[in-house]
Amino acid sequence: MNRLFFSLLLIVAGCGPSSKKSEKPEAETIASDFKLPYRLTAPDEKYTLPGTLNEISGLTYYKDDKLLCVQDEEAVVYVFDTKKGKVVQDFGFGGYGDFEGIEYVNDEVYVLESNGRLSRFAPESTKIGRTKTDLPNKTEVEGLGYDPKTKRLLIAVKEGKGSSDKAVYSFDLVNKAVFKDMSLNDEQLKAAGIDPKTYKPSGIAVHPITGEWYILTSVGKRLVITSRQAKIIYSEPLDPQAFRQPEGICFAPNGDLYIASEGHGKRGYILKFKYLK
Repeated sequence: MNRLFFSLLLIVAGCGPSSKKSEKPEAETIASDFKLPYRLTAPDEKYTLPGTLNEISGLTYYKDDKLLCVQDEEAVVYVFDTKKGKVVQDFGFGGYGDFEGIEYVNDEVYVLESNGRLSRFAPESTKIGRTKTDLPNKTEVEGLGYDPKTKRLLIAVKEGKGSSDKAVYSFDLVNKAVFKDMSLNDEQLKAAGIDPKTYKPSGIAVHPITGEWYILTSVGKRLVITSRQAKIIYSEPLDPQAFRQPEGICFAPNGDLYIASEGHGKRGYILKFKYLK
């Protein structure tokens, strides 16, 4: 890497959390007129993954019916072809870490570690950028998504202290700054029929058509849908037999939903749910 590249990384790394406050939640109850456009009890496709992805931890749409996958122990991105039903390519991005999320944005791959550090690179590139997002101390994150409306990466907190608990932070790709975008509270969760102790996000994705935030929880086996203003729109428990350990979530541009689960002693897999318009 050249000196300019390193300089840019240092500038980005120095961007701490913004003092900007998230908007107050709109309501504490689920929207009564919402209808989930997916049949979570009846997946349209199931893709069994190779042994190297038994501990799949992140998922994002790539292009041409291909998904990018990452697992939590190796700095390797796997390209899964949904037409062929197999991994067709992989590329490493160096180093070690606890990798928990992946997102493909503007021809670049972003990989999230549990401590909030981001790796950024073009597919198959040897130039790897590392960015510390400077989240609050003792904050463990697991979900990474992207909101095209705000041009920000979304970082879902799995475990936090104080105000960082149950929060979603974002990294602005234009201004290179961190914001606290949303935070749910225990009262909201209880009103929506969710045990706050089990609300520990493992994945987050933005619906490409409606703009809603889909938040996946592995501990509580649940899908929670919110607005940008922290209103819980919908919540549905996931069958633990069908979703052994749901860790990754993403959408195709047409709205089709993909959810990846760790093998939990067996092979990892991805379930596809067609968008019911």
